[in-house]
Amino acid sequence: MKYCSITFKLFLYPILVLALTFISYKALALSSGTAFSVPIESEAPVGSIISYTTGKYVLAFKNYDENIFGVVTDVAATSVEDINLEKYKLVVNSGETPVLVTNKNGEIKKGDFITSSETPGVGMKATQSGQVIGIALEDFVTANNDEVGLVAVFMNVKSQFIALSGTTNVLSALKAGLESPFLSPIITLRYILAALVTGASFVIGFVSFGRISGSSVEALGRNPLAGGSIKRVVFFNFLLTFSIMLGGLFIAYLILIM
Repeated sequence: MKYCSITFKLFLYPILVLALTFISYKALALSSGTAFSVPIESEAPVGSIISYTTGKYVLAFKNYDENIFGVVTDVAATSVEDINLEKYKLVVNSGETPVLVTNKNGEIKKGDFITSSETPGVGMKATQSGQVIGIALEDFVTANNDEVGLVAVFMNVKSQFIALSGTTNVLSALKAGLESPFLSPIITLRYILAALVTGASFVIGFVSFGRISGSSVEALGRNPLAGGSIKRVVFFNFLLTFSIMLGGLFIAYLILIM
């Protein structure tokens, strides 16, 4: 019996410890954050992105959903469950957890921000400023961009500023700004400055042209013989006004793309 006891301690006990450690590791790897039980009426598989909209927990169904609450999980490091709920799902909004995603908005690489999409409960790569659920911890490679799969994400639900990559033009910058549900203070300041510069250049141009044109018409009435000189002054003033407006637009363009 003593020999058997020693054998158990030397061989079986370490194996048991390793097995329990492996099981605990797998549980933590599935979702390392704290999960909360929330009532969800629709079917929500593990990895589904959940939003809290109009007093209900539903599958997120729009791009950059500002009401993102968390992600469905079935095993978490810790969980807080409401025993009064009959039908619920465990939802985690912190730590590491698998999330359902697609590559329809670009191939997801490690370090990319993940946000919600128009596919209910499924995430995608965030390419513009807005609400995100966290950062991808691994690449998501598929043959079909519409294919849905799980990718490990470090959860951190927040509004994130994402700078436009590469060069752009004023139309694409304005389009991105109008489509983005969230603008950082810097981006907001850029749009305000661009609008102020454009408006100021047009106001200065029109006021200057109006004053000189009025004076030129009055001078032409008093001295018709100097008509040629007055017309040249008006034409020069027109070119100056046009240059001021064009310069304002160019400066606004630089503000938007820099």
